[in-house]
Amino acid sequence: MKTIQTRALHGLTVREAAKDSGFIGILEGHAAVFDSDSLPFDGWGKPWVERIQRGAFSRTLKEQPDVKALWSHRSDAILARSPDTLSLAEDDRGLRVEIKLIDTQQNRDVLASVRAKLVDSMSFGFSARSVKWDEGKDRDVRTLLDVDLFEVSPVVWPAYPDTAISARSAASFRSQDGTAELKAIAEERDQHFATARKSTEDASAATRDAIRGMALRCL
Repeated sequence: MKTIQTRALHGLTVREAAKDSGFIGILEGHAAVFDSDSLPFDGWGKPWVERIQRGAFSRTLKEQPDVKALWSHRSDAILARSPDTLSLAEDDRGLRVEIKLIDTQQNRDVLASVRAKLVDSMSFGFSARSVKWDEGKDRDVRTLLDVDLFEVSPVVWPAYPDTAISARSAASFRSQDGTAELKAIAEERDQHFATARKSTEDASAATRDAIRGMALRCL
């Protein structure tokens, strides 16, 4: 079973819907940005930050997944669904989202909250297919190369601080039941670096053996 991870970004706006469109408003913004560091995740050894590589969503979007727009990641509060009322696309900045709100009480409440700037961030729920780790002196970097996209959500706390607003730390992430995810990512990192070190050691041993063999043949 895939573990669904979530990340959030500040920057959610409202656009008026066309008359007779059947929608009461349109929420738009970026649920993810490329090449921007998250706030540090800590509590499991050395802290790490996360980045999203350009093109990380290209495969999953080409496969036209059944993506939902949820209210704050609640599966019982569906706002929209691709492709009819939810549009998703990669642009130069990141994953752009357009949520067309039909006229329901829930959506009227959501629209009012965003208009009043009580909620001004977007998040995406995903599972990482491919990642890259880079080891640093004070913190490591986890880069998302390819992800499966499951849902996007308007939320309160952003994890990618592409703004001056105070963003979510690992401590508050844990308070939202993110402990298991952080532990799993820390284990992923440890396994990655252990494998990399072993590969380096094996390559060094093979080189030494080759040099030793050449020296013996020269005797």
